[in-house]
Amino acid sequence: PSGEIVEGDSVTLICNSDSNPPALNFSWFKEDESSAVGSGQSFSALQSGRFYCEAHNQYGSQRSDAVTVT
Repeated sequence: PSGEIVEGDSVTLICNSDSNPPALNFSWFKEDESSAVGSGQSFSALQSGRFYCEAHNQYGSQRSDAVTVT
């Protein structure tokens, strides 16, 4: 949402997919970490860093561009 974000606030990231068939699940990653930090279509970032999602369907997965949370 619009408005000022101040230190200590959480930021919700949302991953959308227009795949056919639709994505069945979503995983969230922080760059330079090998394990997922979240799952689902939205993710609350409680710390700074660069985050991206992967959308998965029965045919494979696709990674989003990373976004920076400061």
